[in-house]
Amino acid sequence: MTQQTTQQKLYFVQALTNVHCGTGQGVGEVDLPTAREAATGFPLIPGSTVKGVMRDYFRNNTSRWKTGIAAAFGPDFADADPEAAPHAAALMITDARILLLPTRSFAGVFAYVSCPMALRRFATDLRQAGFANPASVPEPGLEEALVSSKTNLVDGMLLLEDLELKSDVDNVDWKIWEKALRCWAFEPEWGRDVAAPRMALVADELFGFLCDTALPVTARIKLDPNTGTVQKGALWYEESIPAESVLAGMIAANDSFTAPRHRAADILADFADASLTLQIGGKATTGKGICAMRFVGKGGDSNAKT
Repeated sequence: MTQQTTQQKLYFVQALTNVHCGTGQGVGEVDLPTAREAATGFPLIPGSTVKGVMRDYFRNNTSRWKTGIAAAFGPDFADADPEAAPHAAALMITDARILLLPTRSFAGVFAYVSCPMALRRFATDLRQAGFANPASVPEPGLEEALVSSKTNLVDGMLLLEDLELKSDVDNVDWKIWEKALRCWAFEPEWGRDVAAPRMALVADELFGFLCDTALPVTARIKLDPNTGTVQKGALWYEESIPAESVLAGMIAANDSFTAPRHRAADILADFADASLTLQIGGKATTGKGICAMRFVGKGGDSNAKT
């Protein structure tokens, strides 16, 4: 195999509405749970989902790059010549893992919550993409939260759902991290006015608890068209990743395997440069899955300076 040139960028997904990337069926009270990591239980958007949605977006909306779709995203086997030699896609997209979870707060409406484990895993992607870590990852105590301002505080306490956490507004490492995260993940106005005063870091155990209990679960029914009443047995519960959640992953490109060869840097410039608005996951006709997607390469972009 010839030596491949690999280029990487970070990508961020901000949920503008609830996102349901289902697993087909559930084993508990929730009939249609959202996709989660097996080891941590944290919600995610599978990389295969992101890749498929991006492929459809560029195939339908960017005719300029149609000749490069197969090289970047792989052959469309439904239309491919069965005698043609298949080839691998040049783009590789990892799962989008939860980075900031919006959580109901008694003051400030909601907080953007993260945890040390999420930051450490994100730091691995940072290094792969050629970035240095902004700062050391701080470790809040089990009954403590590191916050960026007093917006969400009541008498020095952060009240998340039914949790009461002592706050620390002076942790220097967290201030560096939260500034970097909001500058990368959000449009400047939203990052400055909404995200900046609401960033919080809690212990891994508390973050796992919030991932288990703070995701929206919606009851759904199906009506019998003949009677206008609920069809027998047609009641189910769906779990979603909440609106305003931020997930992050890495998108990488090799030189393409097709002729003419496309360079890795050119593929990323074509398909992972400008911000996108995508519909991800199921339940599109009910307004779910509308997301903003941003890409950040070495040196950032025009809106991602820290």
